[in-house]
This record gives sequence, structure tokens and C-alpha cells, in this order.
Amino acid sequence: MYYRLYHILGWLFVVAGFPFFLVYSLLTGKHRDSLRERFGYLADVRFKKAKQQRIWIHAASVGEVQVAKPLLKELSSLLPEASFILSTVTEQGKKIAQEQLPSGVSCIYAPIDLPLVVNRVLQTIRPAAYICIETELWPMIIREAHANNVKLFLLNGRISEHSFSNYLKIKGFMKDVLAYFSVIAVIQECYKERYVALGAAPDKIHVLGNAKYDSVNVCRLPDLQTRYKHWLKLNDNQPVFVAGSTHSGEEKLLISVFLSLKKKRKDVIWIVAPRHLERLREIELLLTEYGIEFDRLSSIKESGRSHDVALVDTMGDLSGLYSIATYIFCGGSLVPRGGHNIMEAAIWGKPVFYGPSMKDFTDAKELMEEADAGFTVSGPEELTEKLLSMIEHPDKYAAAAERAGKTALAQQGSAKRQAQLVADMLLNS
Repeated sequence: MYYRLYHILGWLFVVAGFPFFLVYSLLTGKHRDSLRERFGYLADVRFKKAKQQRIWIHAASVGEVQVAKPLLKELSSLLPEASFILSTVTEQGKKIAQEQLPSGVSCIYAPIDLPLVVNRVLQTIRPAAYICIETELWPMIIREAHANNVKLFLLNGRISEHSFSNYLKIKGFMKDVLAYFSVIAVIQECYKERYVALGAAPDKIHVLGNAKYDSVNVCRLPDLQTRYKHWLKLNDNQPVFVAGSTHSGEEKLLISVFLSLKKKRKDVIWIVAPRHLERLREIELLLTEYGIEFDRLSSIKESGRSHDVALVDTMGDLSGLYSIATYIFCGGSLVPRGGHNIMEAAIWGKPVFYGPSMKDFTDAKELMEEADAGFTVSGPEELTEKLLSMIEHPDKYAAAAERAGKTALAQQGSAKRQAQLVADMLLNS
């Protein structure tokens, strides 16, 4: 009954929404290239020529692509004869995947979740395995893949409190969907408990940590810090305050922090990296309103820095910016967004500051705070107070930095453990 209703609603959505989407695409030029793939028409000749075992990995957007990077590295090592296809939902996710993943990985848009479309893709790809990263569950893809004898894996699984409460309302449906998976690997014990509560078999679930913690090493190049210091024209010991993955409302709160740091250290540089680039104009108007001059990172790369504030208008630069940061604040946490991955900053040996909203990264928060290397702040006033205290006590800050690096490095290896689960099942099936 659940699948029938889902199928009917899916077709109604497509029939009702497609004409408007098509007009929008024709008028704006957006999404034209994605339409064919979203309806299951894949033109990549590699699907027809490849004879290897094929593995389809689904990574919804940029965050999941970052998880896919270390997983692909480990899977390629364990299954050298396999070929990989990675699907994303968002345009930005596909762009980052094409830029950062190995050239042999075929990157596509995920198909609309209807049986006719899904089966068209399955017949083209003919995968031996389908890997869902985190909790991007598309019921028809999962059901039809299973019907086509595809092994299903859910890796790096996590369910937020909000999603869990919604899933409980359709527990019977979720139990059916989760039953199709051969293996479920989750980040921490609390997520295992939520999957079990939704009907997943406990013996299928393994607690293996967060593969996203392995992603930094993949792009950690020897000259990374030198390159960013050159672009930003940094002097020796010049302090850099990076606000990473900020959301609407946070930049306004952080302006007071920057101005307070400026009083203590006149040469401080503030780097603002919004989570969503479509907010750039909003942030530019805010900075202008406060009389703060700034450069976009893209222009800095071309002609160098002219002002003390840099606005990141590019994707894929945050790790490099964390590498040269002195002080780091991770966004999505002073506003109720659930936080972001603080280990991406900590792995460079940097203590991390964040607000109280960290429900999506409770495991990382607990690990960092146990090591006294992560610091929750209630608002801009407390953040300012703690940063100024660190400036006044450099030895204390250096010790926290060392603990942060050791804690982050100790979490690495989850990608290998998860990939091993997939390889063992495929090689022994």
C-alpha cells in the first residue's frame, strides 16, 4: 500500500510540476542538461563498454560527495576491477564530484524516483551494488534495485532527531525500505538505535564511525598552505579568523566578533565562507551596510588581497582556508541548522568554536569537547571573550590545537572499515 501510494503521488507530482519546470528551464537556461539524466537517459558510452563489476554510489549533494571521496579511494583499492558511477541530486553536487573525484568515476544526476525511470537507469548501468550515503533513501530505487538482484548498502548512516520523528510516522514503510539493505553502517550508537526503532534488523547494523573524517587527507596537498598564504598576502604570524559554512543570520552576529578582534590585533584577517553561494549578495549588502570593505576570494586568487575581509565565492576552498586559519568558527550552529563537520577544521590542528546548534554532529562535538579542543559558545559575546582569552594565552591555545589535531586524526579509518564491509559481501557472494 505504501509503495502504491508513493508511486501515485510521484506521478502526480511529475505531471503537475513538469510543465512549470520545463518553462522555467527554457526561460532561464537552468537544468536543461540535467533533464535527460533525471528521466533516466544516460549518454555515457562507458556504461556500454565497461565489463567490470559496476558499483552505483548515491551522494545527494556536496556534503555526501565529500564522504564518497574516501570511500571511493578505499573501494577502488579493495575492488580494483570494479567501475564506479556516482549520482547526485543537486547541480552543485555533480559539479564538485566531477572536479574532485577520479576521472574514471562516471558522475550522473539521480533519476526521478519512479519505477519506469529507475529501471531505465538500472538497465543502462547494470550495477552489482547500490551504495546509499548517509540517509538519502529513495524507496523506488531501493526496491527496484533489489528486484534486479543488486546488493544494497547504506553507509555512513545517520538520522537527525527531526527526520527520525517524521520517519516514525511511517514506520511500516521505513521497515520495508530498510529490509532491502544487506548492510547498514552508521556513524555512532545513537543512530543504530534509531534505525532499529524504525524496524531495521540489529544484526545488519555496524557502528563504524564517520567516513567524512577521512575526507581531508584525500585533498591534503603539500603546498596547500603556501598557496593560500600567497593568495591572501599573509605576513608571518598574521592572525586569520575563518568563519566556515555560515548560514543566514550568522554573518551579522560575527561582525561584532571581527571588530572586537580588530581592536586587539589590527592586522587580523576575517574570511567568511557561506554554506550556500546564492547568499553572496545578501552578505555583500550586510558588509557594506556596516562599512566593511571586502574582496571576493575569486578576485584574490587573480590579483591578491586588498582588504581585511575575504568573502568566499568559490566551492572546494574551505579545507585550504582552514589550513591557514588561526581561529575557526564553524557555522550552522549559532542559528538552528544543526551545525557542520568540525573535524574538517580540527584535522589541521586547530581548536574549533561553534554555537549551541550541533545536533547533526553530536559525535564530533562530544569527541572534541572530551579532548578540550572544541568550544561551544552561546553567542557572539562569548565567542569574542573566548577568542580574546586565547590571544592572551597563546600557550593554552597551542595545547588545545595539538589536542584537536590528535583527536581528529584518531577518528580516521572509518572509510576503510565501511568499504571492507562492501568488498567482503561482493567478493563472497
